[in-house]
Amino acid sequence: MNIFKIACIAVISITVLSCRKYVEEVPVQGQRVLVYTTDYRLLINNKNDSEVGSGNSAILSCDDIDLKDSVLQQYFSADMTDVTMYTWGKPFYVDKMDDYDWNAMYKGIYTYNTVIAGVLDSKGGSFDERNAIYAEALIQRSFTYFTLVNSYAKQYDATTAATDPGVPLLLEAKLFVNLERATVAVVYAQILKDLQLAIPLIPVTQVNSVKPNRAAAYALLAKAHLAMRNFSAAQQAAEESLALTSTLYDYKTFVGASKLPFPRLVDNREILLRKISRTSYSALQLSDDLLNLLGSKDLRYTLFTKNGSTFWQNFSGIGYWAGNGTDGSNVGLSVSETWLIRAECLARSGKRDEAVKMLNDLRKNRFLAADYKDLSATGDQQALEMVINERRREFFGTGLRWFDQKRLNKDPFFAKPFTRIYNGASYTLQPNSNAYVFPLSSLIVNQNPELIQNPN
Repeated sequence: MNIFKIACIAVISITVLSCRKYVEEVPVQGQRVLVYTTDYRLLINNKNDSEVGSGNSAILSCDDIDLKDSVLQQYFSADMTDVTMYTWGKPFYVDKMDDYDWNAMYKGIYTYNTVIAGVLDSKGGSFDERNAIYAEALIQRSFTYFTLVNSYAKQYDATTAATDPGVPLLLEAKLFVNLERATVAVVYAQILKDLQLAIPLIPVTQVNSVKPNRAAAYALLAKAHLAMRNFSAAQQAAEESLALTSTLYDYKTFVGASKLPFPRLVDNREILLRKISRTSYSALQLSDDLLNLLGSKDLRYTLFTKNGSTFWQNFSGIGYWAGNGTDGSNVGLSVSETWLIRAECLARSGKRDEAVKMLNDLRKNRFLAADYKDLSATGDQQALEMVINERRREFFGTGLRWFDQKRLNKDPFFAKPFTRIYNGASYTLQPNSNAYVFPLSSLIVNQNPELIQNPN
């Protein structure tokens, strides 16, 4: 990248204060604006924008985590925002505290809107190059809105989505905008529209998982339909994704005397779209419920947990560890999640034998041969429960469990209260509680009075 292009990117880089004025710096007369296809490529390649996924609120809120060690509780008590998230309280952010997860995602949306608006008319690139960048921006925007609406709005429900407040739906790169919240239904409609438009234009393969490929687009489409309880459509999209990419690592290669290092996110062939949390925690104590479900023979236990005494903030029990040689936890899209989406949809449609076969095909890659045993189900509900349990084993420590907890409240079998103890006080999360909808930053709401706060 030459100095001239660096200056160009620096000019169009943005810092989010709020969404009414969510651009700190804009090009001024006489400075270079976006003209060439390579300008848009450099813009959308900015990892600081494109890699941001769900934040620490999902990690701390989910039932995979149980910070019951008193020393660990004292350590976390230094940050009352973390404590409030962990105990499902509100507000997360007080006085002039900002929500940097919200800001980072809307900063990314500004970038994607800029690319969507201009790249097709840019100079110097081929027709296919312009279309590919355009499709990348559409997919990135749809992923970001999916994360936002599932964090700051109620779970999609076909009977109420047309009136439930969603999030501001910003589709143009403007400095001053109205932040009235679009409904959950409108936000989801835009997510589906962006993906359908992007799928025929996005390349089947990309140079790395920071750039979405066609399998990633179908995987996100499957995930959106799953959240909407459109199970047939979710299964179809998952099958389209898996037909393009279905690589599953055999975890046996990462243990033992001749073990290979677990791949970094950028090298991990199971990852379809790399996303990471803006912040991470180095000492997350895992719940007994999760550990009992996981079992000590599971290679995910071997690879992704450590004794609490080995963390820099020592604690009793077992903690989540991202794994040797990795660079964080993926909260984006993956083959294994798409695999389990298809399995869930099969179980929900009465095809339990096919669903369980998918589970067993995945699990064979997660155990030593001597420790592996096929699962079997005698009923559809049992098969569905097996799939949900496998999702929990596969994604613990990432915060993705929180979004499963939230959507599964629509299933009476899974809608259960959850209680945790913190500093001697008991806290209970009820099914479909308003605690499943994260509060907006008071600072942002005060700056934008049309942005209605979520209920306590």
